[in-house]
Amino acid sequence: METNEQAMESKYQSKLNGDTVLVVGMMALLVGVEGFIIYKIFAETWEIVSGFSYLYVIFLGLIVSIETIGCLRVRKSIKNHMFEFKYYD
Repeated sequence: METNEQAMESKYQSKLNGDTVLVVGMMALLVGVEGFIIYKIFAETWEIVSGFSYLYVIFLGLIVSIETIGCLRVRKSIKNHMFEFKYYD
């Protein structure tokens, strides 16, 4: 009985690691797209925004921080509920 529980926990842990990779991939995609958008805005309007470009940096930092917190909470929620549902079966 003990080895069956260990096998299930090992299976669930490996599936959790797979979900963690998906969450990190989603985060990387979001940051990459947002970085590209900020780059395009700076490239096209540098003469106008050069005086207050620090606001864009602060804005981008806030967005990345909020997304990171959200992704960490999604992972924590999956980890907390992975044994309650038949998600990994």
